[in-house]
Amino acid sequence: MSRRRGRDDEDNGFAEWGGYMEAKKSKLREQYKETATKQTEKLSDIFAGVAILVNGLTNPSSEELKQLMAAHGGTFHLYQHASTTHIIASNLPNVKINKLGSVPIVKPSWITDSITLNKLLDYRRYLLYTNQSTSQPKLAFPVVPKPDLDPPSKTKTASDPHFLEEFYSNSRLHLIATLGAEFKQFIADLRDKPERNFPGCEKLLLIPQSKNFVKTTPVVMHIDMDCFFVSVGLRTRPELRGLPVAVTHARNPQINASKEREDAVTLNMDRLPQHMEVVDGRSSMSEVASCSYEARKCGVKNGMFLGAAAKLCPNIKTIPYDFEGYKEVSMILYNTLVSYTLDIEAVSCDEMYVDITDILTIFNLSVEGWATHIRNEIMSKTGCPCSTGFGANRLQARLATKKAKPAGSYHLKPEDVEVYMAEIAVADLPGVGRATLQKLKALGLETCGDVQVASLQVLQKELGVKAGETILEQARGLDRKPLNFHHERKSVSAEINYGIRFKSLEECHNFLESLGNEVWSRLNEVKMRARCVTLKLMVRAADAPVETAKFLGHGLCDSLSKSTTTTHPIVDVRAIHREVKNLYEKMNVEFVELRGMGIQLSKLEKTAPVNPTLNRFLQQQSKKSDIPAKPVVADRPTRGRPRKGTKTQPKNSLSNFFKSKKDSLSQSKLQIRKEDVDLEVLKELPQEIRDEVIKEYNLEATVAAGAKPAPPPLKKETAPPARKSPFSGLQWCQLKPVLYKWMSSEPKPSEVDVNMLGEHFRQLAVDRNIEMLKVAMNFLHRTFSSLDCDWHRAYRDIVDLTQQGMVARYGATLHVNRTFPCCQVS
Repeated sequence: MSRRRGRDDEDNGFAEWGGYMEAKKSKLREQYKETATKQTEKLSDIFAGVAILVNGLTNPSSEELKQLMAAHGGTFHLYQHASTTHIIASNLPNVKINKLGSVPIVKPSWITDSITLNKLLDYRRYLLYTNQSTSQPKLAFPVVPKPDLDPPSKTKTASDPHFLEEFYSNSRLHLIATLGAEFKQFIADLRDKPERNFPGCEKLLLIPQSKNFVKTTPVVMHIDMDCFFVSVGLRTRPELRGLPVAVTHARNPQINASKEREDAVTLNMDRLPQHMEVVDGRSSMSEVASCSYEARKCGVKNGMFLGAAAKLCPNIKTIPYDFEGYKEVSMILYNTLVSYTLDIEAVSCDEMYVDITDILTIFNLSVEGWATHIRNEIMSKTGCPCSTGFGANRLQARLATKKAKPAGSYHLKPEDVEVYMAEIAVADLPGVGRATLQKLKALGLETCGDVQVASLQVLQKELGVKAGETILEQARGLDRKPLNFHHERKSVSAEINYGIRFKSLEECHNFLESLGNEVWSRLNEVKMRARCVTLKLMVRAADAPVETAKFLGHGLCDSLSKSTTTTHPIVDVRAIHREVKNLYEKMNVEFVELRGMGIQLSKLEKTAPVNPTLNRFLQQQSKKSDIPAKPVVADRPTRGRPRKGTKTQPKNSLSNFFKSKKDSLSQSKLQIRKEDVDLEVLKELPQEIRDEVIKEYNLEATVAAGAKPAPPPLKKETAPPARKSPFSGLQWCQLKPVLYKWMSSEPKPSEVDVNMLGEHFRQLAVDRNIEMLKVAMNFLHRTFSSLDCDWHRAYRDIVDLTQQGMVARYGATLHVNRTFPCCQVS
């Protein structure tokens, strides 16, 4: 394509200027110079070396600014050029700001004030927004750089082997997505267990019963933690309660926009104290993740840049992220609710829907009584407030929560739905995006009340048949979608859109492998296998600057993706490495243009782990009885046609193997001959499984006839009594704080502590508590990585003890990471 364009340029005569647009820009610049020389009287050289581009409506207008620049020695550009030094604007959206690159955006008053005072003023005092990189146009006045709170040279990029670990440990978006998926799986696992216990319901017996309770419609509760990140952070900062607070990555503890600081900036900028941040001159590009209601009253919003927030609220305080605190509070929140019911649809780490119809009916409670009880319990356990909304469906409950905030509750009763919904803006309805909103506004429909009286035919004509009907139903408070209690994972992915700056193809390939390892680990955690691999790339847009406004951010990008599907489930991380590298080569993207990368695994299937000893026993039996049997491979179900000359083997080898034996024998009670039983293999089975097989298939006589006399059991006094682990019975949320305290209080681990913890994990393996074991080992490896080699060796010893339990119970080891950055321990 580029070669063809080059030939076209040569053909049409524009190749000399680099193309049609370059020729047009060059012609306009020449016209401006000619006009400025002949038609405009030159008054001064105030703006010598300054070239401006006007973007949007301004006062003075674009034409007036053009004349002023010509009269005072400046240059006016109709299109942005490499020589453009300033952009003049009064108001710009973020989309345009991202496209403009590193050129400073200045208010038009900079031009008029400089002319009034007959000198070039410091443009930084007139900045509208900041989107500048470290390289700025050099002017005649001194330029003082922003205090280097976090030098770019120390910031890791994707080229660093430890980048992923650091990124995910500091990414709030990753935390939100991960915790949301974990809690959805948490609820699904609890619902799959046959035994259900609800200890919290005992507390409901102490609540006064409702005298006028009448069950008419279902009651759904929507519970949402108030300013979640802020609330968690204030638990250890009570002195900030009631003040405007924002959670951000900014290093400075607070931003002070006092008059003293402004004077320092104006009069002596080269002596600005290091702890101050120039809000007016260089607004902080740190993003506000969450802000308190006091800050919201000043106009601060989540997702806003901290510098812009400080201009709206000069006394705003900032606090850092507390990822462990978020996890802790989220776990307490969910554990509190599951102690009452499992009719829960998990939404995220701080939000869920709960069907409380049965709770209200069984305990004869009012909605208000239940709301007060559950909100008080959550507040007492977490120290964080929450709001609850109630309605007949998820839509009503969610919109009721808006009225309940902050720290309140609201029950939207059936008789009030129509009036309440009439005041709701259509933008607040779920699923109404920007395009749909514009179409509704074009019809003059801005509130649900407007939609309620609209014609269904008009809505369907404008939005589509299904979308039109859904919008009308939602405007009337109807929601046909039931709560989803059974979460089914559709895909697993890992994506990065920060710090992607590669200097070589090898760095790109190494990062792809690291990302593949990460997504493979997540796939194992959910006990799934995948058959489809998708590589997602964010590539710098053609007109986007190389250096982004946010340091190492992705900027304006084009999104590309490519997928491949395998004929069988992927059972090896090396297969993922191979597939993503092949996909990257097919996409033909230069590594220097990459700004984001992601790997997604889909078409998931459940894994079915098989005990290898039991599998070997079944293979021995199938061979001796002339029944073809295909070896069972863990995590890889048999697919496709069978080979020639073999019979297909049913799934679930244990039950179907003996079923085939029954079919080949008479209909009488199953008896297996002595020669069909490999007693040596049978002995290798765990006692629990061996007894089950013997009892199920009446092998007592067969085993007794062929088995050697069993050695007499050891006397109890010969074996030392087993010591109970001090960690027995602890849940993971209870054990983790103990481990944190251990690591923080000990300079190096003692052998006694290491053995005690290793024995506890070994017992977890024997007790088949693999879920907790996997989480614990990942936690230890992650936290020990930042410690010295003594802790690395301790981790190795703990892993060895754990694997002993795994081999004893399953005949296989647990897949854990044993590598550390330290070269002495691997």
